[in-house]
Order: sequence, then C-alpha cells, then structure tokens
Amino acid sequence: MSVNWGDYSPFDPGVTRPLHEVTRREARAAFMRLMDAKHERISELRRLLEGNGVVLASDDAGLQLANDWFRREVEGVPETGRLRNLWYAVVNDLALFLGDVMIERSPNLQWAMFDKGVRDAAFQRHVIMGFKGVANPKYNLDIDRLLATYGHQIVAGESVETDAFVSWVAAAIGKA
Repeated sequence: MSVNWGDYSPFDPGVTRPLHEVTRREARAAFMRLMDAKHERISELRRLLEGNGVVLASDDAGLQLANDWFRREVEGVPETGRLRNLWYAVVNDLALFLGDVMIERSPNLQWAMFDKGVRDAAFQRHVIMGFKGVANPKYNLDIDRLLATYGHQIVAGESVETDAFVSWVAAAIGKA
C-alpha cells in the first residue's frame, strides 16, 4: 500500500458528532455544506487518483479503475477493524462521485438528506433517493456507508465483489 497522498485534504463537515445525534438544523447545515463542496471534493478525489496513476472517469471502465485502486490501497487499523481515518475521507469523496454517476445516468435520482425516520440507519445522512422501480417510497442508497462497509470487508481479508462500483451503479439505475 503506497498511496501518494500529495496535498489531499479531507472534507470538514462542520459537525463533530454522528449525524443521527445532531439537531435537524445542524444536520441540514452539514448536508448543505457537503453539497456545496461536492464538485470540489470530486476534484480533490480526481487529483488524488491522478497522483496515483488512475484517471477518474464515469464510464464503466473508469469506475472499474477506481474500484481496483480502492481495493488495492485501502488501509485499516488492525486493532480496531476500522479504516485508517484518512480513508473515511476518501470513502466520502468516492461516494459523492459514485452518486453523481448514478444521477448522470438516471436524472430522476438526486442527493437528499434522509429525514424519513429516526430509527433508519441513514437518518440525517446524505443519500441517493428518487427511485421509482421500488415499492418503498423511502428507499434510499447510502453510498458512503456502503463504501465504508466494502472497505472494512477488504481490510478484514473477506471475499468481496471485484466490480462493486460498476455493479452498484447498474443496480441503482435498474431501480431508478
């Protein structure tokens, strides 16, 4: 694992607690802050990947190159089973990129702050919504959580889908 981090800097969400623990106003402000910074974050991700020999592109071949890089490079902390802190920033940026690819391919999808139920794992998080091919009107895709889980599985040495990014985008479009 030999990532050239260059001048990569993580996003500051402006909150210090998990989003399900903050007020709706704080969560909405964090969501708006993230959406306002989305293009900058994707540019930051693009620079990070280019500094490591990977061109970030929204076609399936580009998604696969990003997926291969992530699988090869993601690092965890053995004592905790968590990702190294900086990798959560990369996960966030990759999630923004993948969400935008889904929206690009199916414009009825959109980013939303999920506020449909305090018991839902996605409560007050940034998710993709607008799926018409599902019965549940609250159906959402928390790409950030999906990517973090994928990273945890990789660092734990579990067997993972090698084309997850392409597969996730295709599945989302299939439900759109």
